[in-house]
Amino acid sequence: MNRTSAILITAAILTLVAIILAKTSDAPPRPDMPPRLTGTTTGAGGVTLDTDTSGSHVLLGSGGEVFFDISLKAPRSVKVKRLPLNIGLVIDRSGSMAGQKLADARQAATQLVSRLQDGDRLAIVTYGSDVTVLVGSTVISTESRPEILRAIASIVDRGGTFLSGGLQEGRDQVLRHDRKGYVNRVILISDGQANEGITAPGQLSTLARETLSRGVNVTTMGVGLDFNEEVMTSMAEHGGGHYYFIQSSSAMARFFSEELDTMTAVVAKGATLEIDLEPGVELLDLYGYAFNHEGNRVVVQLPDMFSGQDRKLIARLRIPAGREGKVAVGKVTLAYVDVDSGRRETLTGEAEVVVTADRLLVEKGQDKEVLARAEQVKAAATMNEAMKAYANGDVARSQTILRQQIRHLRTTNADLKNKALDDLSGLMDRQLEGTANAAPSSSAGRALIKRSKYRAYKLAK
Repeated sequence: MNRTSAILITAAILTLVAIILAKTSDAPPRPDMPPRLTGTTTGAGGVTLDTDTSGSHVLLGSGGEVFFDISLKAPRSVKVKRLPLNIGLVIDRSGSMAGQKLADARQAATQLVSRLQDGDRLAIVTYGSDVTVLVGSTVISTESRPEILRAIASIVDRGGTFLSGGLQEGRDQVLRHDRKGYVNRVILISDGQANEGITAPGQLSTLARETLSRGVNVTTMGVGLDFNEEVMTSMAEHGGGHYYFIQSSSAMARFFSEELDTMTAVVAKGATLEIDLEPGVELLDLYGYAFNHEGNRVVVQLPDMFSGQDRKLIARLRIPAGREGKVAVGKVTLAYVDVDSGRRETLTGEAEVVVTADRLLVEKGQDKEVLARAEQVKAAATMNEAMKAYANGDVARSQTILRQQIRHLRTTNADLKNKALDDLSGLMDRQLEGTANAAPSSSAGRALIKRSKYRAYKLAK
């Protein structure tokens, strides 16, 4: 064979290989790689419900653990229909609020009044050892504004912390003038721990949940370093509102403004999320949200959704992985009232996975974005655990928890390559350093605890 013939034969072989490879790349997917039963549904007002899982496949005979990602989005709009507001502002006036804190609370309340529109309603309730209705629910108008401002200026400190009484009266003021189409909200401020009336954390959360069940959302604002952040967080979660940590009272007006921005941009009211798990699918955790779990149904009462919001829920599930084949995970239903039309809307989504003995399919089917989000919310829960240990004086255990979590994040992120996880491991590095430099009972230590728990709260949303 001469050189020319060899070259021609080699070229022909290479061409044939290229054709085979091209046909292979155009070939349909393997029968055990079916299209994923996930996706996005869109309802009135542009609200979307997106469901996904951390992987399309689960390994046969494994623990069957999978993360179920539920994403709710409300598009940003410049033409949001502003609903009238019905607010019960509940202000702690106990002795610990004396001085600058109460002065800043008065200033924040004054700015709130300036931003309300004519036709909105506002009640102002103060509490110490007793509860005072400083301003009964009043329609905002040119005539009422000066009277409300004079009442705010008259607030002085006295008494203990009858937090539950303040919440109940604020709720009742809102409910006395509950009208269809209003945004109903109690905004509760405290710098201390409940020491009169209902004081048990679980009972305070129940009170917030009952308030939500009557159509009034509860937002809590913790001021300074002496309030119980777990109580305030739990009340906000069970009350379908928001929680804010205000380390310096001078920032109170800014947080008031942030809360008001969400209220005036509501696009979906009374939002409820239901997850109906398939038989054999077990809920192991639902991160960052209060929920009711009966049988195979999980119900989450959500805060009102506002324009531009992106809210994510991650559920950790165990599915039956004892035999190969498709396994339905569950069905998700989002129900809400569309602000623009006033109609009740319902969106649904579902997901399934495939149990397989093929490890390569499991690896290829991973959704790294969902896995990274799951790592974030798990780290948030671990952050809370570490700060609880630190607050209880067990600094060594707190540091062990943080070190283990940092190592886990960095090992996991070697594969996921997610910037948010990089940032989170850096944050936990700084928290670890903080636990070494400050005693838990010191001002720096208490600030570290509250900042870290607030960060964990935000991460889980």
